[in-house]
Order: sequence, then structure tokens, then C-alpha cells
Amino acid sequence: MSKRERKIVVEAVIPAPVELVWQRSQDPVQHVQWDIRFTRIDYLSRKDERGYHLMDYRTDVAFGLEVKGIGRYLHSTPLRHSTFEFDSDDWKSIIQEGRGIWLYEERPGGTYFKTVYDYQRRHGALGQVLDWILFRRLLQLATEWSFETLRLWCAGDEHACARRRSRLRFLAFFAGRVIGFPPTEGAARSWLGSGREFQSADQSSGAEEVSRTR
Repeated sequence: MSKRERKIVVEAVIPAPVELVWQRSQDPVQHVQWDIRFTRIDYLSRKDERGYHLMDYRTDVAFGLEVKGIGRYLHSTPLRHSTFEFDSDDWKSIIQEGRGIWLYEERPGGTYFKTVYDYQRRHGALGQVLDWILFRRLLQLATEWSFETLRLWCAGDEHACARRRSRLRFLAFFAGRVIGFPPTEGAARSWLGSGREFQSADQSSGAEEVSRTR
């Protein structure tokens, strides 16, 4: 499987207006509530050399160990798509830098929400091996778990975010998916691929951003 075919792809059909899905995924305060990949997301006062606003990402891994990263939104068409970049100079992070996209599409009775992203690794051959056997799959399923949390929250389950912050719940889900249990009907789903699978025509322009992932 080539590098291009191992992008992380996650999608969900959320029974809520696109305006709500956009707000809860674009606002850092709301984003961190449903996304188990992050413990804190804060806007920084400074911009990068291209003029994009920077965000500080933090993840508490375990036993007080924290991984830090920087993110930025690039180009957005409100309620349609939003591209982003991320990087980290924290040696504890396998991820060195990456790029991705959020895609939003209004559907009868809800919103189709999809992300596609990829990244470059650090730590040479060791990082490559860890990414291949564990980390990429872990990140894929953490994103799927988070999309399902957002789907439940937007569907009216006000306790979904708090309940699904449990690492033990996620690890049980991770183990089940690794041994072959499929997503339940209507739940978020994910795979490693090109990002163009099942791509609808009106999303193709946004997906072009993903095709240029470094």
C-alpha cells in the first residue's frame, strides 16, 4: 500500500443542521469537547509567516506526559470545507507535520461530515515502524471514535462527550475494531485510503487540497 493510499479517512452522517456541525468542529472550545485526540486547543495571538492564525494543541497521553503541537486553518468555504495544517517540534510526537481537510455536505435530515488527512513522521526508521504497526491505526480509530461522539452530541445526547472521554472505553472500542468488529449501522466509519473513495462531485474541489498533502 502506497503512502497516498494510507491517508486517514473518516466520515459520519450527523442528524443535525450543517451550521451546528460547522460550529462544533470549527470552534476550538467545542472541538476539544468531542475529540479524544486533544486535551486542549487554544488560539494563539501570533500568526505564522503566511499570515495564518496559529492554534496550540495539547494531548495528555498518560502519567502527566503531554504532547504539544501547532495547527492552523488555511482556506475555508463556510459550511462546505476547511483545510488545515499541523506540525510539532515536540520529540515525543511521531508526527512532524501534516495537512488535511474537513468536508461538509447537507443531506436530507442531516449533514455528511468527512475528514481526510495525512502526515510526515519523525524518528526515522523507528518512527516508520511504529506508525505502520500501531500509531496510524490508533489515530485513525481515535478520529472515528471522535466523529461518533460528535454525531451523538449533535443528535441530542448531551452526555456523549463526557461519557466518551474515557480512555478505557476507547481502548475497548479500539481492540474490537482491530480484531474485526465493524461499525454499527449509522455510526461513523473510517479507513486508510486515498481520500477519494465515495467522493461526490460537489466535494471534488475541496478534495484537491488533500491530494497535495505533503
